[in-house]
Amino acid sequence: MCLERCRINAESWRGVWGEPLLDSLRLCREQEYPTSIGIKNSLRISRLLPYGYSMKAFLFIALIAAVIPLNATAELRAWTNSVGKTIQAELVSLEGDDITLKMENGRSYILDLNTLSSADQEFAKSWQVELKAMADAPKPKTETIMATPGKVIYHSSLKEAEGTWKMRPGKWEFSENGLTGVELAADDHAAVMKQQLPLKDVIIEFEVLLGETKSAMFCIDDSKDHVCRVTLTKFSFQARKDDNDHEGPDKSKPFNSVNEDFDTDEWHTVRIELLGEEMLAQTGDHISLGKDPLLATEKAKWGFIVAGEQAGFRDLTIWEALPNEDWEKTGSRLRRKLDVEE
Repeated sequence: MCLERCRINAESWRGVWGEPLLDSLRLCREQEYPTSIGIKNSLRISRLLPYGYSMKAFLFIALIAAVIPLNATAELRAWTNSVGKTIQAELVSLEGDDITLKMENGRSYILDLNTLSSADQEFAKSWQVELKAMADAPKPKTETIMATPGKVIYHSSLKEAEGTWKMRPGKWEFSENGLTGVELAADDHAAVMKQQLPLKDVIIEFEVLLGETKSAMFCIDDSKDHVCRVTLTKFSFQARKDDNDHEGPDKSKPFNSVNEDFDTDEWHTVRIELLGEEMLAQTGDHISLGKDPLLATEKAKWGFIVAGEQAGFRDLTIWEALPNEDWEKTGSRLRRKLDVEE
């Protein structure tokens, strides 16, 4: 069956740009049309057809609606064509010079990109580049629970320094195996390596090898002091809200602790989810979960802490965290299971 593309001229559709005539509509010349077309798509397209078009035309356009890839959706915005007409629509997809826009009423139209204003053409092309970058970006190795990943904020294999790291106290080294940190007795302080990069709601994932260290941590600070951290030892895993003022009334708030024997010669994937006032940390099947107003603050610095002998880190990725619509239900069940406060 011929599948010649159904194209709608940007100045032709009544209801798109307000022009009265349908200038051109190329239909397949084959006489056989599919009958197993989704009713919902068929009804949507039938409302778009000018009076007098045949059922064959209707069925063919319904087929096209069924197979048009919905690559992504964007926010509703103003689109202007080459003659100055403006509509409000969402960008659904861009394939070659064919752009699909979804109107406020739910109807979708395929237009020629070249019939839009230069600014809108550039916006659509930039959107496509960003969409591809998101598709090619690293994905979490473990399934998120509280939030869903958005754009990548930072990514490094930790084989070399990427970004501006402050690597003291302690001894820190990058190699083909990743990053290693060791506490030095002369420092009288755990080894600390942090990077200054603003964060808010985020998903953080990395791998850690404990070795002979006492503890390996990922710590997040605001511009003043510590905000929160996740700690993995040979025998435990725990997230906590940190003491943010030391001399003031604020105190550290440990969340539920997982007491387990962790293999010190095995790489463990750790994922941290921060969204609003809530924090969830997970490694394997083990979860530490808690809530505090301080967690919603703007974060300024973040990085690794090693207490004791050498620990290893690799494959660090930070994503923007977006709300998970299922969290309200799954969160309540998880809190009851972990016996933590609502």
